[in-house]
Amino acid sequence: MTPIRDRSPHPQRWEEFLKAFTARVAKPASSLLSVRCITRQTLSGIFSEIRQELNLPSTFPSGVAIIEHLISMGFASRIPVEGTTETAPSKEFILLGIQESQDLDVDPLELLQSYDQQGTICFFSALAYFNLTTQVPVHHHVATLTNQANLERSVTIVNPKKINTKSKLGTYLFNYEGVPFYCTKRVKSSIPGIKIRVVSPRTNLRITTIEQTLLDTLQYPFHCGGQEVALESWERHIRQIEGDLLLDYLRAIRIDPLTRRVGAIFDFFGIPPAKGLDSFLKESKSRIFSQSEVPEIPLFRGINSQRINPIWKILVP
Repeated sequence: MTPIRDRSPHPQRWEEFLKAFTARVAKPASSLLSVRCITRQTLSGIFSEIRQELNLPSTFPSGVAIIEHLISMGFASRIPVEGTTETAPSKEFILLGIQESQDLDVDPLELLQSYDQQGTICFFSALAYFNLTTQVPVHHHVATLTNQANLERSVTIVNPKKINTKSKLGTYLFNYEGVPFYCTKRVKSSIPGIKIRVVSPRTNLRITTIEQTLLDTLQYPFHCGGQEVALESWERHIRQIEGDLLLDYLRAIRIDPLTRRVGAIFDFFGIPPAKGLDSFLKESKSRIFSQSEVPEIPLFRGINSQRINPIWKILVP
């Protein structure tokens, strides 16, 4: 069934345009992972490309007018978000599909990928996706990758009971169903564990792997929901963790404080690492502690603890 609600005549060459547009958003592509939920900004780019391909006349409707026409026909609907203005095309979300038959519920991760089609979903959002925590995310993140090597910059150590994370989480985007969404920049070399996940015929997600997400809890505990969420995530998965994959990531990242934290988290739970990972951790420990001075650091970056793991010189909860 095709609901036609607007009885006004279609623009000239509309059917030709609609056929090209439908083909463009029929299924995800590497440059367009979400084709069910798309921002007005992304749609405007698609409309412009089709205009050029079809050599449409200058009188053909603008991007905003096209969207309004699709909505009036019942082929699209707006997804209401809060904390932004209607004039921000990158934060105006359009759900494509026949309104009477489509599922109007939108997953928060679908919004993240729609906002940044080339971005990587991570932190608390990834923990929830993989069921690594029983906690409902209190914020969501999508990351833009950068070559700037600044992973272990200076961080203020705080008491975990007196944390105000609002200013630490990145650039605020909008709220959806009462939950804030953020974007952040991440160093490309520090995030080797990224995969494309197919979640529906019209939605793919670029998201960190389980092992990468667990590493992120050590480096970015605030973004991952805090110390308790991070500990729960490791406890739920440490026995099933892919040691070889974790080893590959540590070798690729090459950040000594992170390697020390991984060694300490296995000690914390009393779980022996897989053979290859265990050998790497022992070799790394010998190399790191052969240096003149190795400072004590907390298990979760930026969150103070009182007990010391003397083997790794890590402060643990």
